[in-house]
Amino acid sequence: HGEVLMLNKLDNLSRQMLSAVDRVNAGRPTSLAISDLIAVGTAHGLVILFDNSQALKYCLGSIQIGSKYGSVTALTFNMDATRLLVGYAKGEILMYDVTNGKLLRTITDAHPPGTAVLHIKFTDDPTLAVCNDSGGSVFELNFRRLMGVRSCESRCLFSGSRGEVCAIQTLHLNKNIADHPLRDRHMLAMGTLTKVLVVALRPQIKIVFAHRLSTHPTCVPLLAWQLTILHTSTSRLIEPVLLFGRGDVLYFFQVKCEGWDTVNFIHLRTMNLTYKLINLAWLNSKTILLLDIRENVHVVDVDSQTGLQKKSLDYVKLTYSSSAFKSLANGGNVSQALAVIGEHATYHSMVQYNGQAYFLGEDSVVSAAMTTWKQRIQLALVHSHKEALQLALMFYDGKAKAVVGLLGEPQQQREEVAELLLDVLVEFVDLSMTKLCPDSGKLQVLIEFYRNVVPICVNHCLHIGRVDVLFGRIYERFRVDCVAHGAFLECLEPYILNNQLQSISPEVMQDFVTHYQAKGMLSNVESCLLHLDVSSLDLHQVLHLCWAHGLYDAIISIHNRSMKDYLGPLFELLSILEAALGTGAPLSEKMTNLGNKLLVYVSCCLAGVGYPHGVLDEETSTRLKKEMFDTLTHPSITELKTRQPYPIIQIFLRFSTKEFLHVLSLSISESQFQGTEGFNKVQQFVDILLQVMLESQGFKPDQVGSLFTFLARLSARQDSNLHLNETLKQQVLEFLTTPSEHATDHEERQQVALVELLQCGFIKMSYTQRLVHLAEQASFYKVLRFLHTQQRRFDLVFVAHIRDPAESENAFAYIQDILTNPSTTDQEKETLKNKVLEHIKDLININGKKSVNLVTTSLQGTIQTIAAKLHVSWYLFLYLESTYDAPNPSNDPDTCELYLSLMCQFNRGQVVAFIQECEACRPHKALEIVRRYRVDSATAYLLEKSGDVSAAFNILLSVANEKIKLLNEGTKRNNDGHLHLQEVMSSVDDVIGLCQRNSSKLQEKQREKLWFSLLDVVLKPQYHLVDSDDHEDVKQLAQRVLTSMIGHMTLPAVLQKIIQDPAYRSGKFGEIRSLLLGMLETYQYERTLLNTTLQLLARHRHTSMSNLHRNVVRGVSPKSQYCLVCRKSVLTNQSSNNGNLVVFSYGNAYHESCLDTR
Repeated sequence: HGEVLMLNKLDNLSRQMLSAVDRVNAGRPTSLAISDLIAVGTAHGLVILFDNSQALKYCLGSIQIGSKYGSVTALTFNMDATRLLVGYAKGEILMYDVTNGKLLRTITDAHPPGTAVLHIKFTDDPTLAVCNDSGGSVFELNFRRLMGVRSCESRCLFSGSRGEVCAIQTLHLNKNIADHPLRDRHMLAMGTLTKVLVVALRPQIKIVFAHRLSTHPTCVPLLAWQLTILHTSTSRLIEPVLLFGRGDVLYFFQVKCEGWDTVNFIHLRTMNLTYKLINLAWLNSKTILLLDIRENVHVVDVDSQTGLQKKSLDYVKLTYSSSAFKSLANGGNVSQALAVIGEHATYHSMVQYNGQAYFLGEDSVVSAAMTTWKQRIQLALVHSHKEALQLALMFYDGKAKAVVGLLGEPQQQREEVAELLLDVLVEFVDLSMTKLCPDSGKLQVLIEFYRNVVPICVNHCLHIGRVDVLFGRIYERFRVDCVAHGAFLECLEPYILNNQLQSISPEVMQDFVTHYQAKGMLSNVESCLLHLDVSSLDLHQVLHLCWAHGLYDAIISIHNRSMKDYLGPLFELLSILEAALGTGAPLSEKMTNLGNKLLVYVSCCLAGVGYPHGVLDEETSTRLKKEMFDTLTHPSITELKTRQPYPIIQIFLRFSTKEFLHVLSLSISESQFQGTEGFNKVQQFVDILLQVMLESQGFKPDQVGSLFTFLARLSARQDSNLHLNETLKQQVLEFLTTPSEHATDHEERQQVALVELLQCGFIKMSYTQRLVHLAEQASFYKVLRFLHTQQRRFDLVFVAHIRDPAESENAFAYIQDILTNPSTTDQEKETLKNKVLEHIKDLININGKKSVNLVTTSLQGTIQTIAAKLHVSWYLFLYLESTYDAPNPSNDPDTCELYLSLMCQFNRGQVVAFIQECEACRPHKALEIVRRYRVDSATAYLLEKSGDVSAAFNILLSVANEKIKLLNEGTKRNNDGHLHLQEVMSSVDDVIGLCQRNSSKLQEKQREKLWFSLLDVVLKPQYHLVDSDDHEDVKQLAQRVLTSMIGHMTLPAVLQKIIQDPAYRSGKFGEIRSLLLGMLETYQYERTLLNTTLQLLARHRHTSMSNLHRNVVRGVSPKSQYCLVCRKSVLTNQSSNNGNLVVFSYGNAYHESCLDTR
């Protein structure tokens, strides 16, 4: 928003004020009043008066008055600035005639003695004023002059005993508003610590408005009036708005008069702030100035509640009215609440007058005025031209806030802002070409610099509609530098493509084309030509360029828009395409693009729309549709060399039969091909296509097939009245049921066409059986499903589903739908069920889980039934696997054992997990099955579970031994020993786990037998792998076994076993050092863990006992003094033979005898 507020120190006034302080001992400044004159009150009772040129006019009062009445605490001018009321700390009020400096009145009895004057305000009536004292009361002062004697009558308006008033504000209406209903009512707003009141003083005192204030103990209530102008359709109204608040909440109320008696206050808005206020003022009807508790001023837009600017007033050193609010001159006889808010009272050091705010500091007076819109732009220029341009655009768009000095109608305002904006923009361009331009660096740096400058120029000129300046003064500045010139031209491209810039001067356009041509970027030129207004182009130059470089889109677009010629460019470009096709060679990429563009162009013309984009007027659109249709269906075209009938259709069909027929298919859906006349046009197209493709030479079978597909889709339309002979229909059907050798998407189109023909009745029922045969041969499952559905052969529809890879998953949903459909007969359901059971293998292959769900829910089949159908074990395994993956698997023992036997064959890795989870398997049967298939891990598990630990151990140990032998053999053959080592470690871990689980159940000798047998097995490989790379890994394996033994075997027994082992009996200590250290570390860890656990248990036991003891010895107090059974007092023993009481821990009290009887 720029610099909205300008702070200026009144230097002359400030110097003279300081001079008076030194010269006459006036004391520090205490209060300020502004009108046509400026009055500054001082701590020693003087009032220094200045005129509007800051010249000293009078020094009112004296040191003697100050010593008698105290400091000046309040000042106010009347409306014509001829009278000045001065309030003092000890309660006196003086009236001065400021035209001659004479004292007119000394008022000592206006309010109770011993209270300071906090506020004094004139109303619009010069004989009526209002004052507020430190007792919180408000008094009306009526001035009289009778027989040359001046007097003052005081009347209490509001007593401080009902709530202390600490702020008052009178409503002033300008003299030129003579007929306003409120002029003679003299409205007074009063702010207490809890609410705001508005009182009408005339014709009688009446409260017209009251509103509660939020409670902020340290914040003062604030009030301010402002006249706003409201425009209606018939009149211009001036209505007051009252702004009031406290702390961080402000309220806005509009005062509306209904007639001459009723005054309504309409709530406009509530503003919540993020800071607390100590003063406020209106700058104009849309902008307010807020002073926060940290002495920062905030400029705020009222309508949007947006903070526009924030400035600090620390340097001003604001004066506060704390001593007056505390009434220190009268002994401090005020309430605590008033004394607290007095710490932040600045009512007389921030004063608003005529759209400006004035701040009174200890040694200066500072004015705060809103800057004009031109000043704001000039101040923004100091920071940067970009910031100034952005601010100018806000003024131009009417989005700026707190606008001052921009007068006239909106259009006049925009024109005025635009002129200044252009001046700033041209100055910015000049600086960019000189001072701001990089002095040195790579060329790319310079280009990037200009690419950042040019968009700023273009955006602003387009925004204000001054393209003439962009291509005038600004362009000429860029043109003098070749790098800047190129950057300027290239930056125009995105604006042209976005249709933001549609007109360019011929001179710039010529430079634009020349620049892009030199850089070989002609495709960019073509894209831009499609968006530019042709009236700004040099057509001869542009068309010559387009023909020379094959810019076909631009050629068509320029002819269409400039000359309304739609057929001329078509003939010329078709001649080029025809010549390329005539060579017989494959088309180049350029010619292929030309053909595709012409197809799109014909499609646009048949639809009556612009090419490549745009909308045509209705008359041109209708004419273009007719011209293009007539041209396509004309048997000869003189502009083309070919003499074959219908040359345009011939060329397009030879270029791309498929795409041309697609264009026709889209065009036929337009409204011009509807109705009787439209059907005749469609039939005419069809007859021409048949004549050209079936009676001419040179068309391939796939091209003719595309025609047949097109005819089929066309015949299937509901509104089609296409006439085809029976022979042709047979040819169409034979083609559509012949599978393609290559394109799958082509086959899909054939199937879709066939289904549509079947739906529309194009194919007779007598031909249906033949069509079924052809569809089966071609694997057209979509067609088969449709045909079988028509015949209600749901079982065959199901077969077509499972044979179609794209639809096989939907077979399950289809079966459910048919079986649950009430229109399906029992016979049809039974036939479908039989067919499903017949193809159960296919369903299992597709989705086993869905197959199980289907069998159990819809077919009500059993596992035995399915097992009889599934002769192959693999399919039965898949089915049972899906059954047991379901949420509620079968608990039948025979089924579980059947699945277990199949699992042992096809998924051995999951056998143990299945046995652990399945409770239905009989242990002896399961053991027999796993032994039969030699699943050792499962066999060991079942033996261990049955209690035969020794047998289980022998099986696992033999497996580990076999793995170790394989490791030895692999190492000798230099095979991959790492894979064998992983298998060894896994098998050894299984044995370790078995030993650890059962050690606690075995005798010591039995444990030694198990563990030492395992240790022998893992130590044996070290004899053979001394020099092998796997030697260290095998040692680690032995270390793992030893570590696992700790806690199950005594340490001496383990050490003796190791020392006696042949692998360690001879040699040095270093060979067994790692084993021994590992055992000792494990032992130390186990010992530390045991000690820590014992300590934790002891601490927990001690804590529990302490809590228990504390609860036992704690006294218990009853909740009530009455027994909850007999409802008699527990304090006496009258109700029982003994005085024993029972008091529970939760506070309920009973007589012991009452509990016994209960």
